[in-house]
Amino acid sequence: MTAARLGARSGVAVAMVGVTYAIVLAAGMARHGLSEPIADPILAIMEVLAIASALPTLALFVALHASTEPARQLWATLSACCAAMFAFATMGVHLVELTSGRATGSHGLVWPSATYAVELFAWDFLLGLALVLAAGALPATEHGLRLRAWLRAAGGLCLAGLIGPLVGNMRLQLVGVAGYAILFPIVAWRLAGWFRALEKRQSRPAT
Repeated sequence: MTAARLGARSGVAVAMVGVTYAIVLAAGMARHGLSEPIADPILAIMEVLAIASALPTLALFVALHASTEPARQLWATLSACCAAMFAFATMGVHLVELTSGRATGSHGLVWPSATYAVELFAWDFLLGLALVLAAGALPATEHGLRLRAWLRAAGGLCLAGLIGPLVGNMRLQLVGVAGYAILFPIVAWRLAGWFRALEKRQSRPAT
């Protein structure tokens, strides 16, 4: 499998899981509101979806790294490193929550807690930083420049979500939720299109 094909498939997978996650999250907010944490079974579904999105997300950034021109490799490398840390951190949190957390009755991402802090570190900081850095890895073409704007917008919102826990007002963290639950699936879908176009260019016979 070529890097471009991996990127296209990973982008579609991230977008599909992201749309499903956004729907489940909206259902959880409608059921529990903003004043109480989302509980099972909606919470369990969200945790499974978070795990399901981690590896395709990592594959998307790895594919970008493999497809980046040498002059922009540093941006792609830093972005892929952040994506790897993001994937391992969020999978660890949710595997603990789904297994030992429920066995001991201590599950639930409620602020303040150590597990929730790690989750915010993953989704707001690491994913946000990966998206912003990935913008620098894209070529300065018309399509690439548009994608840069999308990546920076999604990453910026994720990073802005850190304001919530820093000031003790978790409603402000919803800015980060908009970044990773709404904009990121759109970005992944657009990146999938960019990878498909790249694959077509690479498959053309040399003249």
